[in-house]
Amino acid sequence: MRLNRRASLEIGINTIVILVIAMMLLGLGIGFVRGLFSKANQLPGLIDTNSWENPPTSSEPIKLTPSSIEIKGGDTKDVKVGVYNKGVSTKSFTVGIPTCTNGAVPDVKAVSADIHSGESRSFKVIIAAVNASDPAAPKLPPQKYICKLQGIEVDASGNAISGGTTYDTQFIMTVTS
Repeated sequence: MRLNRRASLEIGINTIVILVIAMMLLGLGIGFVRGLFSKANQLPGLIDTNSWENPPTSSEPIKLTPSSIEIKGGDTKDVKVGVYNKGVSTKSFTVGIPTCTNGAVPDVKAVSADIHSGESRSFKVIIAAVNASDPAAPKLPPQKYICKLQGIEVDASGNAISGGTTYDTQFIMTVTS
């Protein structure tokens, strides 16, 4: 049996090319997974306030960035809210919007976190331009709202503590159609 040398050479080159492509794809896959896991550590909602240009302080214990938001009616918007604990002990806080002008109450999703005395934490907060107080009117109508943002002290279950510490500030939410 006689083998064609040219055919066996082509089989060897094809094998090498396939192996090189497979190694490149494996490297890209590993890089993608590594990047995905490094970004996953940022998703839970707590962010370091040291990267803020003007972080919350004892004189301004709650801050929103951006300081005003624009959102389409019925949609959601991610914002960062920083809370500074002026208390003498570690307290657990969450963030809420109890009211806006015209009786609107947008839906807010936020985690709670322990904040040590004299320190600040930043929360990733999701604000939805829906009226949480009126299920019959799901979208907030297009207009500018002045909203009250609160940092609320909560217990281990995430429930607001009656008489607990609260920090308030206002911001403008522009709802578009």
